[in-house]
Amino acid sequence: MRIKVLGAAAGGGFPQWNCACPNCRGVREGNDALRPLLQSSLAVSANAKDWYLINAGPDVHRQIESFSALHPGPGIRETPLAGVILTDAELDHTIGLLSLREGSSLTIYGTEIVRKSLQSAFPVIPMLQNYCSWEWQILSPDVRQRVGSLEEGTKETITVETVPVSKKAPLYARWSQQDDGSKDFWEVGLVFHNESSDRRLAYFPTLESITPSIESCLRKADILMVDGTFWSENELVRMGAAVRDSRSMGHLPISGQSGIAERLASIPAKRKIMIHINNSNPILKKDSIERYALEQLGFEVAYDGMEVEV
Repeated sequence: MRIKVLGAAAGGGFPQWNCACPNCRGVREGNDALRPLLQSSLAVSANAKDWYLINAGPDVHRQIESFSALHPGPGIRETPLAGVILTDAELDHTIGLLSLREGSSLTIYGTEIVRKSLQSAFPVIPMLQNYCSWEWQILSPDVRQRVGSLEEGTKETITVETVPVSKKAPLYARWSQQDDGSKDFWEVGLVFHNESSDRRLAYFPTLESITPSIESCLRKADILMVDGTFWSENELVRMGAAVRDSRSMGHLPISGQSGIAERLASIPAKRKIMIHINNSNPILKKDSIERYALEQLGFEVAYDGMEVEV
């Protein structure tokens, strides 16, 4: 199974040209220790022919252009893009669906609460119904299911396990959550299993906490791609960019007691990769103390174009 990092940033990531934080100033001033990133997303394929996007952000067209395997053709409206798998209903992960309206035969995978949200609160599905005829496949938490061909004996398929992460609804949908008293999980992590190699990649772009079920999945994985949004808990508060800390935003910080680095220290995965990185995070700077400390602990920092085999 081939997995390509199309984007490694969080919340629009780099470049936020109106941002005054040191990282963004460094990009504007030509600091070559910093690299602009696209919105966090993966492309996954079991056969190097049919590809699935993991989330579709606002820069999805740039991501497709950056990876030749996703380029359309040779036929009219022919595309190697077979579908999109959603980890949540956040705008940063779903607004790109509007840009994919010319892909008339795509399959969208997501939980039932995400489907309902895209049907009503952010009505992407009704908006696109006259442009394309997409099929929706429900992802059920704690259930392993095949993505792609369901024919018996087909080896070149992707098996995905959906793992509950958070009940935090997108800001645009919180009024509806209050109205219906929903206790559904809005955010999930994904574990991709290559049955041929018996290798697994765990993708958790957001981690509000590390529950026993999440830890169990991480311990079984060969490669981890996990929430690297913030280095410290009060990162944005100290900058004057926010009033809430990282945990209240739904992200465990990397550093500190009970931070992600400490919690994952005993996980036996061969590779541990930080992804979904906010533009305030000092690990984006290749020569930073924080980046060095993270690498000394055996962690990698994702970048646009990174590839792994599972």
